Amino acid sequence: MTNFFEEFLLNIGFGWTLAKYFPFIICLILGFLLFKIWSKIKLRMWFKLIVLTLVCSMPFGLYFFFYPIYQPDVFNTAYVPKMLPDDIPTGTTLAVVVLPGCPYCAQTTAVMNRLAVQNTKLKIVYYFVSEDPASERIFRKQLHPRIALKSGIDAPRWMLAAEGVFPSYLLFDHKQLKRAWHNTTFGVLALDELRAYK
Repeated sequence: MTNFFEEFLLNIGFGWTLAKYFPFIICLILGFLLFKIWSKIKLRMWFKLIVLTLVCSMPFGLYFFFYPIYQPDVFNTAYVPKMLPDDIPTGTTLAVVVLPGCPYCAQTTAVMNRLAVQNTKLKIVYYFVSEDPASERIFRKQLHPRIALKSGIDAPRWMLAAEGVFPSYLLFDHKQLKRAWHNTTFGVLALDELRAYK
């Protein structure tokens, strides 16, 4: 989910949103500096404009090509589950509903580990909607010790709460659902919201 630049910015204390957008700002500044340098070269105006456009947009374009911004990084869109499980977590809890064998679910562990360190008041619990001891062991090894893992508990209702989209994230505060995100709507804005949630 993050690249080297974003990891570095997160490690020095930047928020998720700023870490995502700051490299783009640097690319725009670099493009502007290239524009200043190139505009001093004497060439035909039409050729100069074409080259200026290409050279100035190149840093931003290349960075965007390798590390694009997705819709969830711009809009913090949540959904409202039609059904919730009977086993609703107590306290301030982020329930991460995952399916064993799902590659997108496996990719969540690094982000959730960082979030567990950033917000120690937020309890994070992984809910497996299917029992698979091998997958559970793999997840358990990758997860921060503060992150709990449960499987087979009210699995059909957790699956309905996730609406069949994995992973899904449900934020509970004292047994009340506050926000819910599907994998396709969970971006840096949601992460910053969870990072600051008390």
